Amino acid sequence: MSKEDYRDKIEEHRQSFEEEQKEQEALSRVARMNKNGSNNKKPKNTKRKTPLMTILFVIFILIPLSILVYFLKFYEPGSTIEEAEKNSSEEIVEIDNSGDKAVPVSTDKNKDGDKAKETSKKDAEKLASEQKAAEEAKKAEAAKNAEEARKAEAAKNAEQARNADEARRAQAEADRKAEQARKAEEARKAEDAKQSANASTHTVKANENLYRIALNHYGDGSEATLAKIRAANGMSSNNISVGQVIKLP
Repeated sequence: MSKEDYRDKIEEHRQSFEEEQKEQEALSRVARMNKNGSNNKKPKNTKRKTPLMTILFVIFILIPLSILVYFLKFYEPGSTIEEAEKNSSEEIVEIDNSGDKAVPVSTDKNKDGDKAKETSKKDAEKLASEQKAAEEAKKAEAAKNAEEARKAEAAKNAEQARNADEARRAQAEADRKAEQARKAEEARKAEDAKQSANASTHTVKANENLYRIALNHYGDGSEATLAKIRAANGMSSNNISVGQVIKLP
């Protein structure tokens, strides 16, 4: 149903309502004239007709219909009643030359369409910019993560190289100490061999003791000389036996 049909129906109901009111006023005037024109005549028992149908029509048809027209044509979600009335007041009626009826034409229709297109365009541009910003932020985050991963990998490689270098240095130090120990052992063995080669032996005879042997060979029977002889033979005391072979370093 178009807006013009709603207007025609409202106009028809208004006219019928006015006709009923006029009829009731005419009946009231006739009743007053009959009452004032003759006192001899018994006034007719006229009972005023209650406009029940009119009241019901207004309550159940006209008011809901008006509300429906308002919500269908003028109401916009998010707009106030004053804004809707202002928009409806801006409507201009033009005469169609092909007929007798006036056709309401909204001059703001194209403007509203342009505004809607402009708003849609702005929303699309805003959405595109937000998507572009989100993509750029995502790329920047990915580049940041890649850079952090690269730095972490470089730090890990540097740490591994440092640990390897320290291990190499420790191994070299251990090898050097081992070589020194080996050389010291070889020198000690060489010295022992030299001392063994240079050392003479003595077979213990009867009535000999370690002191006399040291005095005969070294001309010195001191404790130092005795200790040297004991060390060369692995002895813990000065006790010796007949026939025992003693090294004399």
